[in-house]
Amino acid sequence: MLVLPMMRNPTKTSWSAEQWLLGGMVLALAGTCAGLLLGPQPAASAHLAALALLIAALAAALLMMRVVGRTQKQMEAALRGRASGEERAVEALRNSEAQWKEVFEHNPVMYFMVEATGLVLSVNSFGAAQLGYTVDELLGQSVLRVFAAEDRDAVQRNVAACLGNIGQTHSWEIRKVRKDGSRLWVRENAKAVRRLDGQLIVLIACEDITERKEAENALQQSEMYLSEAQRLSHTGSFGWHVASGEIIWSEETFRIFEFDKVPSIKHGTVLQRVHPDDRTRVQRTIDRASRDLRDFEHSYRLLMPDGAIKYVHARAHAVTGISGDTEFVGAVTDVTARKRAEAELHEAQTNLAHVTRVTALGELAASIAHEVNQPLAAVVTNAAACLRWLNRETPDLNEARGAVRLIISDGNRAGEVIQRVRALVNKTTDQKAPLDVNEVINEVIGLVQHELQSHRISLQLDLTPGLPPVVADRIQLQQVILNLVVNGIEAMQPVTDRPRELVIRTRHDDAGQILVTVTDCGVGIATENAERLFDAFYSTKASGMGMGLSICRSIIEAHRGRLSVAGNAGHGATFQFTLPLREEDHA
Repeated sequence: MLVLPMMRNPTKTSWSAEQWLLGGMVLALAGTCAGLLLGPQPAASAHLAALALLIAALAAALLMMRVVGRTQKQMEAALRGRASGEERAVEALRNSEAQWKEVFEHNPVMYFMVEATGLVLSVNSFGAAQLGYTVDELLGQSVLRVFAAEDRDAVQRNVAACLGNIGQTHSWEIRKVRKDGSRLWVRENAKAVRRLDGQLIVLIACEDITERKEAENALQQSEMYLSEAQRLSHTGSFGWHVASGEIIWSEETFRIFEFDKVPSIKHGTVLQRVHPDDRTRVQRTIDRASRDLRDFEHSYRLLMPDGAIKYVHARAHAVTGISGDTEFVGAVTDVTARKRAEAELHEAQTNLAHVTRVTALGELAASIAHEVNQPLAAVVTNAAACLRWLNRETPDLNEARGAVRLIISDGNRAGEVIQRVRALVNKTTDQKAPLDVNEVINEVIGLVQHELQSHRISLQLDLTPGLPPVVADRIQLQQVILNLVVNGIEAMQPVTDRPRELVIRTRHDDAGQILVTVTDCGVGIATENAERLFDAFYSTKASGMGMGLSICRSIIEAHRGRLSVAGNAGHGATFQFTLPLREEDHA
């Protein structure tokens, strides 16, 4: 503590130097005057000289006294100022120490001063309280006490790194353990310094980052869940910044495309992986999206480096960022397995459809036989007539030629029936091509004409002429129409109190599609069973397999159409299906 010199007590009586000098001069003057008066009388000039000298001495003494007094006052003022400055400095030091102590003790940061051996030399009150201790409970204890056992090796390595690099700051994140056993995450900044006595100590400032760590862990866990969900669903995500052309992919997207992970990727790199036959279409979709800035969706194939083919489906949503730029956020799904399953399902459906067609033809065997027998009987009759015309004494060649022409016509007619039957029986792959729906209906009617007659059913055809062609598989479309006609015939078998009528209509509807309806006047369909009719293995017939209508719906949906049924206002039901006019590009 600074000790200031004691000030003289101004109330105490004491003579100053100038007072002593003035007193001496007065005594000298008095003595001189006494000598002149009492001693022998000097000459007048000597007397005057002595008196002048005495007065001069007195004046000099007075002047000296004034100078000495002024100097003394200045020295006293300087001493008082110095003392006051020292007092202010001491007070400022005390205030600074108090402020530092306040900051040290209550700053929301944990401060530790640790010996090189790891003993705690000092800790602030806030730091001790954060860990559930008092300051006294931590002083002199090992700093390892506030760390988990599994983290203590890391603590010792960190302290050793500080001691090995004196004056250099080191940072790390680690867990601390409170007195009650709970844990918190801290970020520690530490530096080793040498004290005046040469002792090495480590100064450590610890910031509580528990909330941040918990948020980071939650984010990492969320990212892990998202990553695993993407991996399980084979769906990756991507972001596309239109202005820069930069694309950001998720880890699963890189896995789907089999690219090494990089921060961003360009469209040109992506197109290199797209199947050559699909690149133009994909580029067209990208150009349209970047121009229109609208959501898009498309499917395409990838040609992998090993020659394998992948099928992917991508869709993206346009969003506007804070800067006003448009970005697309989307997902891309590897649908290769689904495509293969669809192909296998389609093959199974094709096989089942083939079996169904053969079964239906078996049920129509009598009708088919009748359709074939009619032209064959006509061929025999016309052949016999031709022989008679030729066997005359004068052969009637004109009549013979006419009979031969009829034979050819009937033969072609029988051949067409057999050809249609063979087409329905044969197991063929999809062969979609533009065709006339009315023509397909007439081909089917040729096979069921006898069946209609045997069940006394009148057929009405209301076919709109000049309909535009549809892109469809002829055999599959014949199967659908054949199945609906046969169902209509069977639905009217119990009817005895009214005429049995079957009406087939074709129209060009307002949606730009071809509409085909088959209407009967049979027993009708209960409303609750309308949709179940198209379920596999559901049948209202005692001997039915329940597959016919299910297959028909699959065929129509494969042509991007829709098959439905509704009860009539009077009797019976109406089945109808729609077909688009052209093959749209949904790839």
